[in-house]
Amino acid sequence: MNTDLSARGTERLQRQVIGHGMLVLLIGLVAGVLLTFSLLGAVALWPFPTWEVTVPGSTRGWVSAHVGGILNGVMIAGLALLMGKLNLQGRGAFWTGWGLIIVGWGNTLFYWAANLSANRGLSPAATTHGEGGVWAALAYVGGVVGMVFAFIVVVILARAAFEAARAIE
Repeated sequence: MNTDLSARGTERLQRQVIGHGMLVLLIGLVAGVLLTFSLLGAVALWPFPTWEVTVPGSTRGWVSAHVGGILNGVMIAGLALLMGKLNLQGRGAFWTGWGLIIVGWGNTLFYWAANLSANRGLSPAATTHGEGGVWAALAYVGGVVGMVFAFIVVVILARAAFEAARAIE
């Protein structure tokens, strides 16, 4: 796998990252619809009839998936734009771009799976919050992977920003 991107490859990746960010944001908006149905205990879309349903997960979990998805999508798109502003190229662009995509989908997996897990996805095993299980394991893995790549991306962008600032002096 070639991790040394050209300027054109960086620009293409940057736009792909923005697209992924918008998909993550869209999924956050969908979580907002499910939050509404969770609060109402029904699918209520006026003027259509109301269907009583039980939405899995908790209201708190749907709030997290809604707000987290929107914020992650905006963050991903904003940081993708920073790639261009900082003239990031080569390996730094590769790791930042793909890292942002991984952050977005890892966090999305975390929010949604944690909402379906008994222990909020804080561990694949039992915690003081509840038992582990498949949903807990999926949430945990998504969250940890997203977190690790978030740190990597932020360090790369911070270094690039300070290097760009020094170049102006």
